[in-house]
Amino acid sequence: MSEILIGWTTCDNPDVAERLAHELVERELAACVQIEDGVRSVFKWQGQIQSDLECRLCIKFDAEKLDAVGNFIKANHPYENPEWVVTRPDVVSEKYQNWVTGR
Repeated sequence: MSEILIGWTTCDNPDVAERLAHELVERELAACVQIEDGVRSVFKWQGQIQSDLECRLCIKFDAEKLDAVGNFIKANHPYENPEWVVTRPDVVSEKYQNWVTGR
C-alpha cells in the first residue's frame, strides 16, 4: 500500500493560497489542499520580529510525489524562504489513503 504525506506552507495572501492550491490539485500533485485563512505568524526575519496574518495550506499527497510537490512549492511560492514542512501520519483510514494515492 502506498503512503500519504501531509505538507504545510504559508503565504501572505488568500489569492496566492487559492492559486497554489488549485495548481497543486490540477497538476495532480496533491489530492486535497485545505486553506486556513487568518493564521497569525510571529517570526524573526532579517533581524526583525514580524507578526503577520497568513494563510496556511495543508497539502495531502502521495509520498511518491514528495520531490515534485517540493519542487512546485520552491518554483511557485512568492516567499524568498517559504515554509515547507512534511510529515507522515501514523494512522490513515484505508479508503482515504487509497483516495489520496489514487489506488
